[in-house]
Amino acid sequence: MYWTMIDDIVYILMFFAGAMLLKRFVPFLRKAIIPNSILAGFIGFILGPNVLNWVHFDVETLGQMIYHLTAIGFIALSLRKVTRGKNTVQYVNAGMIIVATYLFQGIFGFLLFWGWHALEPQVTPIIGFLVPMGYGQGPGQAFSIGTQWEGLGLANGGALGLAIAAAGFAWATLGGIFILNVVLKRKKLRDSVQFIGKKPIQVQDFEFSDIDGLTVQLVMIVSVYMIVYGALFLLTRYVLDFFPIGKTLGPVLWGFHFAFGAAAAVFFRKGYEVLHEKKIVHENYLNDFLLHRIAGGVFDFMVAASISAIALRKITDVLLALFVICFIAGVLTYFFVAWLVRKTMKEKQLENILALFGNLTGTISTGMALLREVDPGLESGASDNLVFGSGVAIFIGIPMLLVLSLPPFVLSTGNQAYYWYAFLLMVGFFLGMFLLWFRPRFKRNP
Repeated sequence: MYWTMIDDIVYILMFFAGAMLLKRFVPFLRKAIIPNSILAGFIGFILGPNVLNWVHFDVETLGQMIYHLTAIGFIALSLRKVTRGKNTVQYVNAGMIIVATYLFQGIFGFLLFWGWHALEPQVTPIIGFLVPMGYGQGPGQAFSIGTQWEGLGLANGGALGLAIAAAGFAWATLGGIFILNVVLKRKKLRDSVQFIGKKPIQVQDFEFSDIDGLTVQLVMIVSVYMIVYGALFLLTRYVLDFFPIGKTLGPVLWGFHFAFGAAAAVFFRKGYEVLHEKKIVHENYLNDFLLHRIAGGVFDFMVAASISAIALRKITDVLLALFVICFIAGVLTYFFVAWLVRKTMKEKQLENILALFGNLTGTISTGMALLREVDPGLESGASDNLVFGSGVAIFIGIPMLLVLSLPPFVLSTGNQAYYWYAFLLMVGFFLGMFLLWFRPRFKRNP
């Protein structure tokens, strides 16, 4: 198994090398807004078992790596020190847009798959609840939830999650290019976009005489993950097993390990800062720059591995439904995000629309890639809205993650009422957000 994992890591790194060379020497790709991680993933998809079958990597091993890297990436991000920005209202607005879009994708994803289920019973409606995970959250989360649901009875749940995430990447890149060209042509902005060179930056680092700073960050991240992993193991193994719902709720909790990891990292950081202020801890062990670099590398690898690990042969029965519904979901997502941005943000609307759309169909890297096409210097503030808004969304979106614990009960009990419980709770949360946040804006802006 370990040699297989090493082989897979080498393959993914080779796909990255190929992506970097292609973007260096192919003019079209050099000008395109496709991040290297996504291009590397599609190279793996083509060279792997799905198409050419030239590279024989182990999809199951890749899946296990994706699962753990998801938690590691979120822990690394959450361990960073959060600084209150100048545009707090804008950050909250961006966070609310992100969560509202999650709910929008979940509501319409379920309705669309339910309608398809009426025509083809083998297409289960629960797939619709994976749409916000694949589009809004990302491949790691979609695979994690899908895999846990697979253990409860959803056939090829992990592969379905990755397929939906890949469709989201297609929207964020190919769809994003199309939307970008249409918008730029309409706004007549193409000639005004000027690319600027990268500026060198200096970063203050903290090194220790007996250990490298990067090693310290890895120790911190793994320590938090082991605490979360151990707590989940004890909870699911020795507590939930005594209750009737334990067999269903346990896998659901394992599917949200990344959320528990992020929460634990936040508390860990707060505790660390208290100890540092009281001079109990004298060294400044946590380094935000290194944590950001670790998270970036982890997410790059995870994205490439996620696309490479898609197994089309496992989802042929629902492939047409996935294609049609994911296409519709991408269209709806764009218009919904554009509408919300125009209602809540009075400045730099185009930049915020592109950044949020790229993020809510792909990842934050695709959002940044789209943004750089109209804001190469990242001077509009949309990048800050995206980054800090994503942090706000983690906390605002907790109820939605709890709602997603209901659909798996259909798999274990056969009672389809749980679908509608989850659906109605999503609708209620969605409407509640609008009442608390959006309704006053209609009064001010009739």
